[in-house]
Amino acid sequence: MSEYEIVNWSVKPVDGDNQVELVIESSDGNRWEYGIPYSKSGRYTFEEVDVIATDFGEEAAEEITERLGQVIEKLCE
Repeated sequence: MSEYEIVNWSVKPVDGDNQVELVIESSDGNRWEYGIPYSKSGRYTFEEVDVIATDFGEEAAEEITERLGQVIEKLCE
């Protein structure tokens, strides 16, 4: 695990596209932005979650994955 932690993160829809945006800000001042496409059936893949687990821990990766699923599910209703 790295020597820095997530200080803020968000998941939100991208207007006009079947995509959500994930933004992560860490305690060392870095910022990561991901565009995650999804289908109208609610399917998506986010392979970089393994990198998040390595950098910030399994708990953070699980929390982010859960939130991604919730946001995408709501968008597909």
